[in-house]
Amino acid sequence: MRRLFMVGLGLVLILYLMPAVWSLGGMGAERAPETLAVPEAVPAGGESAQAPADHTKVTVEIDGKPTELPLEAYVEGVVAAEISSDFPIEAIRAQAVAARTYAVYKIDRGRPDAHPDADLCDDFHHCAAYRNVAVETASGNDLSRVQQAVKDTEGEILTYENAPIAAVFHCASGPRTEAAGDVWGEDIPYLQSAVSPGGSACGEYEKSVTVDADEFRKKVKETFPSADVSGAPNTWFKASERTEAGGIRTVKLGGATVEGTAVRELFGLNSTNFTITTTADGITFHTIGYGHGVGLSQYGAKYMAEQGQSYQEILSHYYKDTVLAHV
Repeated sequence: MRRLFMVGLGLVLILYLMPAVWSLGGMGAERAPETLAVPEAVPAGGESAQAPADHTKVTVEIDGKPTELPLEAYVEGVVAAEISSDFPIEAIRAQAVAARTYAVYKIDRGRPDAHPDADLCDDFHHCAAYRNVAVETASGNDLSRVQQAVKDTEGEILTYENAPIAAVFHCASGPRTEAAGDVWGEDIPYLQSAVSPGGSACGEYEKSVTVDADEFRKKVKETFPSADVSGAPNTWFKASERTEAGGIRTVKLGGATVEGTAVRELFGLNSTNFTITTTADGITFHTIGYGHGVGLSQYGAKYMAEQGQSYQEILSHYYKDTVLAHV
């Protein structure tokens, strides 16, 4: 699809926007941060780094301290932190299976350098967010629907070629989700772009971030030294390449080719699906979607559940050619 760059009165630059990809912020009821960054490449087919471990329990680094938990208790805590408890029950069940699957996937890969004494951590940038359900319940928060969804799906995980998948998820995509290859550079058969309605119901679906010209130049020079941003803001961005789902794959920034994911991280954008407007004093990014956009869209799952589809149908839609199995 063509990309239009328009300069008008006030020096307006627009990167023509394809239908966005939903982004996740995995979300507790009160927050919607990016759930998963997946800093390391995810092996296509989900090969384990070591022999399968005991999946009845998991060691989680919580507030910096390794803590052993029953797997199902951990899943409850992740689901409580990552999706609103007032979503349709089928959407919460889908989230429970995704959270359990990702936990088993990480356990089988072995403990990473980031937390060598734990299988997972409570940092949503690296693993997944986590809330102590017992503490929350004692404080008066009703998480009974979360607990029921986890119980209803107890032991269920998604597999591809008989191995647990990297069941990543996010908050809300645009009309399509992103393919893993377009976001992290490695094609994964079960993480392909999929049609995903319902993202616009998310309060973070459309957002804007304005950056002062001097601040923009400073950040770009530090991160992309070869980029020339000495001119006016309307000269900074040139031709872009977008993914099938609409995210910026690469863009010319000050003459340097940079990845959309890098721009997103540098300026704290909700997604890589952005357009830009400029003035003499700075630049404004307009985003669609919330999160990395790969895998399960929570708002997409909400929409599908509202249309009467089951959690099995939701999971099958977002994780292509996977099989529901038991640990």
